[in-house]
Formats: sequence, C-alpha cells, structure tokens
Amino acid sequence: MLSRLKHHRACRENGLPWGIGLLVAGLLLAPAILVAGAAPIIAASPLPVAVVDAIPVALDAIAKQKLVATGSYSSFFQDEPRVDLCPNPGAAADITRTLSTFHPNIGVQTLVVAPMPANLASRADRNLVLYNLIHQFRTMEGIQYFSATHGKIRTLFTTSHGVKGPGDRVVLSDPRYSTIEPVHVLFLEQDDTTFGKNLYAVTVKGLEAGAAELTMSNVEQVWFGIVPVLKPGALKLSMVIQPSADGKYLYFYGNVGIAVTKVFGMEAKVRASFYNRILALYNWYASQALRA
Repeated sequence: MLSRLKHHRACRENGLPWGIGLLVAGLLLAPAILVAGAAPIIAASPLPVAVVDAIPVALDAIAKQKLVATGSYSSFFQDEPRVDLCPNPGAAADITRTLSTFHPNIGVQTLVVAPMPANLASRADRNLVLYNLIHQFRTMEGIQYFSATHGKIRTLFTTSHGVKGPGDRVVLSDPRYSTIEPVHVLFLEQDDTTFGKNLYAVTVKGLEAGAAELTMSNVEQVWFGIVPVLKPGALKLSMVIQPSADGKYLYFYGNVGIAVTKVFGMEAKVRASFYNRILALYNWYASQALRA
C-alpha cells in the first residue's frame, strides 16, 4: 500500500491527472502478461550491474536499479516527450524530432535488455537478420496480450500486412533485404481488437552499432468504437533494436507518443492500450528472434 501511495504522489508531482496517475501506478506495479501464440519469448530477467553500466545511454539511478532488478524499465510522460532510455543516440535524435513535430500529450517509453538468443549470437549476418525481422509484419497476426479491462487474454492484431499505399491497398508479402538500407518508407495495414483497421506509414532506418529503427504513424483517423480518438498523424510509435557492443545482449526500446483527442475520460484507456502495444511488440520481436 505504501508503494502505491508513493507512485500516486510521484504522479501528482509530475503534473499527471489523478485518474491517469492511478493508471500509471497500476501499470508500473502490475506484471505485464503477454503471450505470442505457443512461441517462447526472450524473458527479461535480472542483469549484472556491469551489463547495465554498458548500455550506451546515460540512465538515472532509478532506471539502473530497475534494470538490474528486472531487465526492463518503463517511464511515462505527459506533454514533454522523453527518449532518455533509448540506447542509440541517432535513434534518440530521430525520435525527439518526430515527437516534436506534433506535440504529444501522452506517452510512454520502455527499455528491455535480454540475452541474445544463442541461435544469433555467433552468426556473421546477425545484424542483417535482426534488421529483416523488424519487417516481418505478417507474423504480428495473432499476437495476444492480457487485457486488464476484459480480465482475459485477447488477440491484439487479427490481420497485419504491408500494402502499396493509401490509394492502393493491394496486400504485399513481407520484404526481405540482402543488405541493410539507410532508410525506406513502407505502408502497413493492421486490424486490432481495440481500434479496428488502420493504415500506418512505416519508416525503417539502419543505424550505427547494428541498430534498426522503425517508426509508425497513423495515416488516417483512428476510432475507439464510434468515438474518434486520434487524428491523422497523432500517433508516433517507434521501436529500436540493437545488439550490445559484445553481442551478448539484445536491446529493445519502444516509444509511443500520442496527441489524444479529449474523449470524456477515455484518455487513460487509450494510454493503457498503447503501453500494452509496446510490450506486445517486444513479445512479437523476441519470439521471431528465437526462431530466426
């Protein structure tokens, strides 16, 4: 109970509305329960201090303590975007510029550090494999997560595939690249159980240190049932995949910023949905990495 009160106090000190602050406290205190079919995942677990110290980002004491204890850490932001958990400076600069263009009022970032899968650790083409995995959009179909609202496991994406563009929804096969490209833009159509079918513009970049950065932005209005909640371009979701310098660990960073429409108290539900989305994407990517 004392821990919960501390979280509530911290939310008030950071200017979060009480209702959203309560949600944030609940999310930080409750374990994330995610399932990706029958596939195993790379579980986050306690890390040696030396491994946390080697993460190429200036972490504060709380983040370091949480990563040492659990292997992951999340922080929420309101109005002022945060990227201080991103392990790649180039990606952090990109995400900062992206978020600054539309002034999100709700956001969350997550860093997970897990052992590199044994099947990838010694591969000469490991970075290319990690890069191609981020393009396997069809394998997102059927991702499941534990819905706190419904109190049960639910499917997140019922369909997920690339398309040619806003004016041509012809379904495309997942791309596979023979080399890591500096940057390219794709379009992704997904049907999820919360926001229905939506089109996203996807930018993928190959960065230094073997990192890959993916950024998604909604092309069209997003609806929560019959209520419009996100205008076109009001969602910016980024994920960064990067091996550690010694190749023994895999860094997964996710960041979601949203400029949510005032929807009569449903801001907290929207926020929770995108928090779960980051965790689901980690679960999805980790499962792919184990099978690569």
